[in-house]
Amino acid sequence: MSFSGPAITLFFSLLSFDQPQWAARWRGDEVRVSEKGEWIKHTVVSRENLRDIAVRYGVDADHLRKWNKLSSSKLRRGRKLKVRAHRIAPPKEKIEVTVREGETWGAVAANWGVDTKDLHAWNYRVDELEPGTELTVWFDPARYWTVGRRLGPLPNHAMVRDDALSIGRPQKGRIENAVALPATSDYTCRSARLCWGSSYAVQGLQRAFANFRYETGYKGEIIIGSMSRQYGRRFPPHKSHQSGRDVDIRLPLLPFVPDWREPAAEEVDWMATWALIEALIDTGRVQTIFLESDLQRNLYEAARMMGRSHEELGPLITYPRDQPKKEAYVRHSKGHDGHIHVRFKCGPDEPKCRA
Repeated sequence: MSFSGPAITLFFSLLSFDQPQWAARWRGDEVRVSEKGEWIKHTVVSRENLRDIAVRYGVDADHLRKWNKLSSSKLRRGRKLKVRAHRIAPPKEKIEVTVREGETWGAVAANWGVDTKDLHAWNYRVDELEPGTELTVWFDPARYWTVGRRLGPLPNHAMVRDDALSIGRPQKGRIENAVALPATSDYTCRSARLCWGSSYAVQGLQRAFANFRYETGYKGEIIIGSMSRQYGRRFPPHKSHQSGRDVDIRLPLLPFVPDWREPAAEEVDWMATWALIEALIDTGRVQTIFLESDLQRNLYEAARMMGRSHEELGPLITYPRDQPKKEAYVRHSKGHDGHIHVRFKCGPDEPKCRA
């Protein structure tokens, strides 16, 4: 699997034969942005919740609750809500889609950019899919689409010394001649004193980000929380991050979502997250990526929307659990819900590094 190839770019190209069906009906170019906000009426459709609606219109869920004097996040279908929208978008459309030969629930959901659970709920009377089956879909013609619509700038990352070595294990180790993660527009390092690592890891991280930005054209900010201290060793409250091979990357957020809090699943740009994870894996330098299991369904669904098949995802992510995932890259680790924790391999010239 090579990320330098055209898979993501061509898949999302409007000239591509295999573009997802939702891309062909996408009307995001009709979306208007209002800095001060404009009052609109929103009619709640099936399976929508308060945060879904807030994200769609670029507002805070607490404000939406206050404007409509809501005591609960649960909403009755058909209810009218007042929204001071910063993102004025076309309404969702209830459409009927026809199941094609060989399509599964997951394939239909991916084709129309919806959640598989929602698709099941909208069509609870359908037990088994057969070619020609008609399914109801609440399609969002203005869904956020931040990756794969165009290429980004050509990769241009700084040269990094080769003599920074990882010594020992991630939970008990240090760095010899550590290198600082270079400043670049590809990412934002939250604190320069916490962004040191081995040459092998820093070079891999730079390459992944540069390829990700180029292949997807993604323009949003992505924040690196921490890597290691300059000399490695203990780094409270982390149990690892001691040998310059671990890095915490905050989950990319959808536009208009405040970046000062731990995001809800609805606020994360899962397609951008998947594209970044795939870029990391394609460097050949990553050992493991940690993300809480409760969020891996969102990641899996985003990967399917971007053209990855169930079979291709088998060795990459531990969701769903219907086949052996012993060596999967994306694994569960408690506490990794607002960020991914990426662990790089020991480099070929690091004899004292321990996996």
